[in-house]
Amino acid sequence: MPPRTRMTPETRRAQLLDVGEAVFGEGRFEELSMEDIAAAAGVTRASLYHYFPTKADYFAAIWQRAHESLGATTQLDDCETVRDWIVEMLTGYLDFYSRHVQLVLIANRSSIASAPAVREPIADNFRTLCRVALDTAGARGRRRRLAEAAFAGWIAFVRETTLATLVDGAMTPKDNLAMCVATLDATVGAHADLDRRIRGRA
Repeated sequence: MPPRTRMTPETRRAQLLDVGEAVFGEGRFEELSMEDIAAAAGVTRASLYHYFPTKADYFAAIWQRAHESLGATTQLDDCETVRDWIVEMLTGYLDFYSRHVQLVLIANRSSIASAPAVREPIADNFRTLCRVALDTAGARGRRRRLAEAAFAGWIAFVRETTLATLVDGAMTPKDNLAMCVATLDATVGAHADLDRRIRGRA
């Protein structure tokens, strides 16, 4: 038999994230132990804890990686205006959420939903989205501060309407997207020029 190849720490971590995403996607998050997950991954419990100290940390890493990959799919320079870019990003997020409802439930309605390890990485992602959007829109001074507050409120709005759509069935995904875009225009758009053309696209 050929010698067994030892994984690098980066490769092992990525493999564990792949396994975790698949296992958590089955909808049994609360009953799963780290020992169960380690067995599914074919590693020892100690090895799993080496990479992820808690189940919340483990899920947070999976959720963060998913958002990072989403952010890389829509390039700013590929869009005509700031608004186009935000809407493209939003559409990508909503599509991802619709395909990973169980992960959405864990992030928002599980025993670890309020854990800093889960909430902070995603909040940081959205803060980055806000910063890039408002920088590109040329928002400054008081209008910038108002737009930042509006953006934070809009993200919370998107979260609630998306849960209502995917989990509670209160509206269709098409209705949700239209409502989120209209709210973006009414809140953030009141304080930042979302129709500003992106440099290089004029």
